[in-house]
Amino acid sequence: MSDTDTFLRLAFAQSPAAEANAAMARIREEQGDAKSYEFVLPDKEVRAFLLERTLPRLVDYLESVGARLPGCGGVFLSVFAGDTLHFLHARDAVSLLSEWSGLSLDELKRRYGPNRT
Repeated sequence: MSDTDTFLRLAFAQSPAAEANAAMARIREEQGDAKSYEFVLPDKEVRAFLLERTLPRLVDYLESVGARLPGCGGVFLSVFAGDTLHFLHARDAVSLLSEWSGLSLDELKRRYGPNRT
């Protein structure tokens, strides 16, 4: 299974990308007025993109808005891949990326959180 498939398999819902605004509004409401963290998944080198570019920014964002690891409450990811929008719980994505990176959740917070040490 490709890294893209492994990552997107975490999705709890999908929508055509052309209907992104309505779909995100629906998911926000269904998730109790949750926040959406959005990005476009590249066609190539997905694991490197997720670990080097997305993970540091995502951890910083989550910790900054009070959606603390490991639960990441109140945040879901809206991931555009091709013509489909995939919705993932932030906690599931962070868990997988933690595993891929070999870093514990505590180490992710230390390295990438707003209070970096």
